Amino acid sequence: MKLYDMDVMKLIELLDQSKGNVYLVTDDGNKLNLKSKLCQLYGVRTLLEKTKNSTISAELSVDDPQDELIFINYMMSK
Repeated sequence: MKLYDMDVMKLIELLDQSKGNVYLVTDDGNKLNLKSKLCQLYGVRTLLEKTKNSTISAELSVDDPQDELIFINYMMSK
């Protein structure tokens, strides 16, 4: 799932709400499990280095369909 113009603080809030694993897929094919706070910090830092402001564009892979709905509902409400 591609996320566009995602607020970093909202991303972390949504990750805390999710029940299953959520992965950030990097450009080189690595998958960071964002349920880990360490991976969250690393992933967000890496993404912020590539952006000019506090919004990011990322690709997420979600195990639980209910968690996917959390992200979709957020994106649709923007």
